[in-house]
Amino acid sequence: MKCNNCGAELDSEYKYKIRWEKVCEDCYINSTLPKNPCDPIAQMVTENFMETFKRSPMEELSETQKKIYEFIKEKGKALPEEIAGELGLGELDLRKNFIVLRRLGLAKGTKIGNKVYYVMWE
Repeated sequence: MKCNNCGAELDSEYKYKIRWEKVCEDCYINSTLPKNPCDPIAQMVTENFMETFKRSPMEELSETQKKIYEFIKEKGKALPEEIAGELGLGELDLRKNFIVLRRLGLAKGTKIGNKVYYVMWE
């Protein structure tokens, strides 16, 4: 049996479905990730949490998120594909890690010309 989304082989005891389709664990997890880094409600909840518990945003970052943050900080602005290539990340991995930076108010996307760059939050 194969995943209806990516075509990966499923073992006989698959457990995941998206709507009515049988999918692998990776496709299921990817379907549950936030799709939009710019979510005002999530931003507000994160800010309230950080303020209430007196946490520094940098304390909350994984090693990958710290590397993304440092790359953007060093370059000033960077295209997502540039960051992904430099750090060996897939598009989805970069996006889910960038969402954390965005929610913590450390970095954001900004359109320059017809491209979206990741820049430091000011």
